[in-house]
Amino acid sequence: MIFVLKGVLFDIIMKRLLGVIIAAIILSLPLAHSELDMYVSNPGKIPDFHNFSTPQLEPGQSGKFSLDILNRYNESLEDITIIAEIYHRADIDESEDLDLIPSSERPYIQNTVWSSNIVKEENSLKTTDFKSATFEIEVIQSNETITLEFEIITNDDTKEGTYFVRFEMDFRHNETERQMQSRGHWNMNEWEDATNKNNVPSDSPGNINLTILDVDGIIPDSSFGVKKPIPKWPLYGLISLTILFAGLSVIFYLEEEGNYPELNKWLQKQRGKLNQFRLRFKYRKRS
Repeated sequence: MIFVLKGVLFDIIMKRLLGVIIAAIILSLPLAHSELDMYVSNPGKIPDFHNFSTPQLEPGQSGKFSLDILNRYNESLEDITIIAEIYHRADIDESEDLDLIPSSERPYIQNTVWSSNIVKEENSLKTTDFKSATFEIEVIQSNETITLEFEIITNDDTKEGTYFVRFEMDFRHNETERQMQSRGHWNMNEWEDATNKNNVPSDSPGNINLTILDVDGIIPDSSFGVKKPIPKWPLYGLISLTILFAGLSVIFYLEEEGNYPELNKWLQKQRGKLNQFRLRFKYRKRS
């Protein structure tokens, strides 16, 4: 009997000890990506994408695309990966994903560079995916601003329109992996589902259900344009006609006033020349 009680007591102790060990292991693990951190996801705290400089290009031209990113957390960010990707084109008549455009008619990215306002160094990177640029940065300190820059290249066959650029930022904050994406990563139905007031809890950052989107924060999209310039000769012609008719209006007004006899003589002389020209043209046409 004593041995049986000892065995039962031993089993109880071992189960409780095992439960304590498992609980300690779970508590020691970092937060899961799906767990929302109100501080990390607060729109006023997420990394600030700002100071965009976007090119407006003619087909065949190239231009610089750049932006600044400020770390607004009180802690540093580590193991950062930032991806900028051209993903969509639109104009007045149509809208299409970049993958549907022939490669010879797409703009592409090259010459990626990033720099810091604290470290005072510049790092050049190579891109192997011409529609996107990937920046890998070890650390961004609190209140540090980094500048991302890359070149948009077009050729004579590049389709005109507005091209949209989406961003993704993955980083580690307080030993927890975080991911933030811009609007271009979700279709209209997914976005409406996440912003529908019936699906948004009262304390959701920015009134967006981040759990549905499976991200820790929303960062902005951007865009650039490719368009041939409007011909200038119609504008110059319109300006010339405006000046001509304005001058004629002044001359006819002064003639009606009758205070400028020399002007009246000159106008009569010009009318006579015009009538002679009309008569000559009329007789030639008959003959």
